Amino acid sequence: MVDIQNRRTNGYRLDRNPQLFLVNAGTVLDYAIQPIIDAHTGDVYGYEALLRNVDQLGCSSPMAVFDLAHDLGCLPDLELLLRRKSVEKFASLSTRKNARLFLNIDVRLLNTPGCLLAETANLLVMHGLTPASVCLEISEATEPSKAHLIQDFIGDARALDFAIAIDDFGKGYSHMKNLYDFEPDILKIDRFFIQSLHSDGRKRLLVSSMVDLAHVLGMRVVAEGVETDAELSACRQIGCDLIQGYLISHPFIRVDEAVARYPQFAASASHTQGGLKSDEELIRREIRPLVALRDDARMDDVLALLRAGRAYPFIPVVNAADEPRGLIQEADIKSLIYMPFGQDLLRNKAVNNQLKNFLHRCPVADLHSRLDHLVAMIADDDDKTAGVIITRNGKYDGFLTTSSLLKISNEIRMREAEDQNPLTRLPGNLSVTAFVSDAACESETDRCFCYVDFDNFKPFNDIYGFRMGDRALLMFSELLKRMPTRHRDFVGHIGGDDFFIGIRNLPAGEILPIMASLRGEFRHQAESLYDPEHRQAGVIFAKDRSGHEKQFPLLNCSIAILHMPKGVSVGNQELLMRQIAALKKDAKAAATGIAAATFGEQQEHKGQRASEPAGSAPSSLPRLVVNGM
Repeated sequence: MVDIQNRRTNGYRLDRNPQLFLVNAGTVLDYAIQPIIDAHTGDVYGYEALLRNVDQLGCSSPMAVFDLAHDLGCLPDLELLLRRKSVEKFASLSTRKNARLFLNIDVRLLNTPGCLLAETANLLVMHGLTPASVCLEISEATEPSKAHLIQDFIGDARALDFAIAIDDFGKGYSHMKNLYDFEPDILKIDRFFIQSLHSDGRKRLLVSSMVDLAHVLGMRVVAEGVETDAELSACRQIGCDLIQGYLISHPFIRVDEAVARYPQFAASASHTQGGLKSDEELIRREIRPLVALRDDARMDDVLALLRAGRAYPFIPVVNAADEPRGLIQEADIKSLIYMPFGQDLLRNKAVNNQLKNFLHRCPVADLHSRLDHLVAMIADDDDKTAGVIITRNGKYDGFLTTSSLLKISNEIRMREAEDQNPLTRLPGNLSVTAFVSDAACESETDRCFCYVDFDNFKPFNDIYGFRMGDRALLMFSELLKRMPTRHRDFVGHIGGDDFFIGIRNLPAGEILPIMASLRGEFRHQAESLYDPEHRQAGVIFAKDRSGHEKQFPLLNCSIAILHMPKGVSVGNQELLMRQIAALKKDAKAAATGIAAATFGEQQEHKGQRASEPAGSAPSSLPRLVVNGM
């Protein structure tokens, strides 16, 4: 409860005077807007309206303003006043085309007849807008006792074509039943779960589950409060559709600061499988451009489409903003058609047979989604989902049938199997090349490419045989597989005794001790492959490549680490390969067995200092200059 006794605002004493409060609120309060962008393209999807200047009313937060209005008995009046301000600001944006205004709803208004929905719709019409351009946000932290009021509100809002978002998901009561009942269009995941998402395995698991659940239920997901490149990258990998937070933009009051696109946050090249076609290319090939109906279409339109003889027994449905709402199953309509007077009943306006009443929710995914995420949407569906609605920038783009999705998945699995190393079952050279090619272009984050080559592997094979050599390769591959996932985004077996580790979102200085630890663990475990006398001596005698017998140390490995710093994007693979080849030589010659460099360093900085003791990890990468790009 806000204390309003003796409160002063701009020199006026309120004394529980609601009219004076509203006059002052209308004078001093303003809205800032914060963009919400597409996670893949950087295009602005919408703007959230955020109340500002609340301190000039003597309030510490926007919520305190609404609490004060509630105590004064003028909350509906204040809400309508503020909606007028927010709609006016949104209408004045030159970048609002195809964008959506996000408005927060105070749940106390649910007790107000009509919840001001009709008044808000009229405001929009006055500014040349429609309800489809507005998304009403309801906090997930709302008390469960208000669930029935929320459900009624959502039904009324949808009837007018407003979109619905559940805000702060995960922060409040998290009733899955409510999520099922409310069927929001958008799910906004609370900032708590996004913070440090890239480095917190438990948060990553929870958010991944939320995203998968939302997509299966046909919802888009907004990651709230994204503040770092690492969080942005993690949100993309998990499958979040939309991004909001200080990394993109702080809220701004001046409308001339708005832009239609943030190209610096556009995702890089599409994720590839097996070094061949990207997921997006394969998905595009199989998308069916099925004609969609508007959710306000007449039943005559539905019957006309069915009479036209569709190849698929369903019709996609979109709203006024061309966003998917679900599917109409042909079987539902036909059951009425074949009834006596069934078609007359469908056409009868006096009967509640609106198209919306026949809608079935359907999984929805963006064109840029990873294929494994799409397959997961239909994998365990007992209802035999027809497929997935595909969107581009949130708009309906086509339909990907279950059979097409499985066809793509099987094709990729076959290609992966062809590229997979038959001994270690790790991705092979094509997959390694594809990963490097994609990651080299991802300038929004730090990346490290680690190339591992066994030392003294040929003499070990000569003395102990190829079967023992295979055991050594398997031993190292198991070490790679057991590495924490944050220490390796990708591992591959290039061939022979050459391996690869790709790492994103980890500071370059942390990579060196990780690789030194891996090298030391392999050296220790490899000793078990030798006879006792060789272990004790620490050497074996075998012929070198010239045929001369000489002494060789026990198995170890050399590691070349090429760091790609944030802000650097390289499309020329020859530049990368030349520097990696030089680093491999430096690693073989270094006492530590590790050579690390940042891409583009000058020749005199390459490698690690030979004076460093064997087995130790260099403290940091050398200071290097980026050039030649």
